[in-house]
Amino acid sequence: MTSTQVQALSAFAGVPPEGAAGAVIASECELGIVRLMARNGQLESLERLFHKRYGIALPKGPRRARWHEFAAAGIGPESWMMTREGAGDAFAASLSSAFGGHASIVDLTDACATLRLEGPRVRESLARLVPIDVHERSFAPGDIAQTVAAHMSVTLWRVENAEQDSPVFELCVGRSFAHSLYRAIRDSAAEFGFVFRPPPRAAPGAVAP
Repeated sequence: MTSTQVQALSAFAGVPPEGAAGAVIASECELGIVRLMARNGQLESLERLFHKRYGIALPKGPRRARWHEFAAAGIGPESWMMTREGAGDAFAASLSSAFGGHASIVDLTDACATLRLEGPRVRESLARLVPIDVHERSFAPGDIAQTVAAHMSVTLWRVENAEQDSPVFELCVGRSFAHSLYRAIRDSAAEFGFVFRPPPRAAPGAVAP
């Protein structure tokens, strides 16, 4: 009997590196992504357990809190988007083990694709795509919004404590829209110079608790 080996592919597979220099730089984020929703009557218990485990509070409202490579973002009443860099599919299992009795957990890792945008003209490019104000005074580090970009539903957040002089944003979209979002960003940034940098493919590994 012949065995079939399944290989994980990036949502941006087939998109070649583009550009050598530019004012807008896009790169794929390798994130484990989970939606966590408090069970009925379990919010306070969930908040206590979460703070004990990660040392940060579950955000109230559309804010994103980060602890090392882990982040939690409020996306609705008693509902959060959890992300962990490089975590992959094991991320949901680790959260289910820790909070399964207090929250419903949905693994979105393979259902989503995420791009990081940075560079001195990133705001001007985003302004052509999204109907919200991404100026510093309106969209600060840690802010998050569910909005649309080029008619696609996306979740947009601004990365906290970026070391770069220019702001850094991340956009999460349904996997089937990944190439469409890439093309929309490329076109909106063409005037300023656009660079796309696919990440090196890392070998899968276990997720620390």
